Amino acid sequence: MLAVERDQPAARALADVATLLSCGGDDRRAAARLAQPLWLERDAVLDLRKGLAALAEAQTRLTLGRVAESDAYTDVTGATDLAAALQAAWHDALTDALLTFSEKASSAIAAAAALACGADDAFAGDVALVHALLPVGEILTRPVADGAATRERRRWKKIEAQLALNETRRREKTAPVETTARTPDADAPHAEVPKGHVLVVTAIQETGSDRGRSIARGYEHIIGKPLPLVAVPDLAAVRERLAFEFPYALAMIDRLLADLIGREQATFRPTLLIGPPGAGKSRLVARIAHHLGLGLWRVDATRDAGASLGGLDRRWATSEPAHPIMAVARSGTANPLMQIDELEKAATRADHGRLWDALLPMLEPETARTYQDPCFQTEVDISRVSWLATANEVGNLPGPLLDRLRVLEMAAPSQADLEALLGPILAGIAANRGLDPAFEAPLDGEAVALLRRSWRGGSVRRLTRLVEAFVTARETLAVRH
Repeated sequence: MLAVERDQPAARALADVATLLSCGGDDRRAAARLAQPLWLERDAVLDLRKGLAALAEAQTRLTLGRVAESDAYTDVTGATDLAAALQAAWHDALTDALLTFSEKASSAIAAAAALACGADDAFAGDVALVHALLPVGEILTRPVADGAATRERRRWKKIEAQLALNETRRREKTAPVETTARTPDADAPHAEVPKGHVLVVTAIQETGSDRGRSIARGYEHIIGKPLPLVAVPDLAAVRERLAFEFPYALAMIDRLLADLIGREQATFRPTLLIGPPGAGKSRLVARIAHHLGLGLWRVDATRDAGASLGGLDRRWATSEPAHPIMAVARSGTANPLMQIDELEKAATRADHGRLWDALLPMLEPETARTYQDPCFQTEVDISRVSWLATANEVGNLPGPLLDRLRVLEMAAPSQADLEALLGPILAGIAANRGLDPAFEAPLDGEAVALLRRSWRGGSVRRLTRLVEAFVTARETLAVRH
């Protein structure tokens, strides 16, 4: 499944070897032939060592760019030392990851080749050895840099501590004088948070550097005030409504709604839905939010400006809070649903930060609970916000981001789902025209037969356009007669 899903030739070959080894005769000889590309893949893995220095240097430049953007105070000597330390740290981390990766891949490839080239049945029947081949398929499909994720987190803690020290020194030199402009509730004691509520934003303090504009304007109703959490409704009723609209996606619906079983408030695990264009991923997310009564905030990753998802610093004229805070303010609840569409198509340049990097701290419950909003310049609690993203493939998504997301595959409907889809599509057409669905007559047998010849599965959008054409033609003929 991983081999096909991620389009990795080495993983497909490995899966074929593991499958064919359980057979005999010609199938066994086919496994022997497949051992050759596995050995070639082993050589390619070992050749990755040549690129480690370049990878470390490139990552160091990206990291220093992010550091420079977040801290205007720079020191030439300190920057040089930091660059050298970062490059050494990245090189060590990548080397360790490659060693671990190569060791696992080499041992599994050697075992596969030995089995495929005629080892006796006792050797081939070693269940533990054969099963050991399977996890390698997943290893081969992940970027080598994933092994450095843990070290990167530790390294960033040290960098953040250094940045905080630099910021303290800068403030001591500039010593800005704060005005007394505060939000109305900043000096008052925080109200007791009742059950089923969350204090998302405690208080914010405005300074004289805000150029006459109020950072709190438009957010007074959520600052210092406990906000309610949307409760989980009757899941059986929600499932029934979703099953009518998405009859081909029952497995996906059940896996998502399983997150809410036994919960009092509606919060999903951070999840990425992958599937072909037109499969209905984005619409499914929107309808889930509708039926659960959750506020929905949609972000198009193809047009989002860099890291603005995480908020823009108040020193800029275009300053704004993080998008989850804006979603909380719009819905008036502490657990809205964030929908990120086309996640794999987000900009990869880091000039103004990347959407992928901005997502990382908001997907971790611990860091989301104390997220430092750059506009409010205070800690906010966005740990109850749900994140559901969509993509056509995992493709170029970075390892640290995939590590924080549950990836679920949503298949497109087949031709067998045609008749089940006609009901919800006709209901949607009637709703768009402001009509009661009961007044939209079902299509006759001839129309269904024509649809079956024109649509053989795939995009629901295309099927909807075809049905709309039939409905329009039917209405036109009715007026003529």
